[in-house]
Amino acid sequence: MQTCDHWPTLAQFCKLEHVIVSPDGGGFFGVTDETLAKVGVARKVVLSVPHFLFMQSVLASTDLVGMLPARLVCGTEALRMVEPPVEVPGYEMAMLWHERVHRDPAHQWLREFIAASV
Repeated sequence: MQTCDHWPTLAQFCKLEHVIVSPDGGGFFGVTDETLAKVGVARKVVLSVPHFLFMQSVLASTDLVGMLPARLVCGTEALRMVEPPVEVPGYEMAMLWHERVHRDPAHQWLREFIAASV
């Protein structure tokens, strides 16, 4: 991972071509866009991918930019990380499961493993 010695201005940030994560694979508007709309600007989203892992690959092999958690950039030499020119709220991750597997030891192990991994 590389860090940049200067941050982009809001205008520069919006002119760049962006990739966005959309779990259903078709969204071109997200939390970042909602935040930008509140200050009267919009960014140029040109690609939508279904998962952050796809975004890493796209960013490493193109000139596109994307907003993703810093922990996903760590150890990726091909990517450069900068602070965005606008503060974007995070998101909450949650696990859901059926009540019938709540006490299942294998399922409990899996939930604990997932929680420790994120």
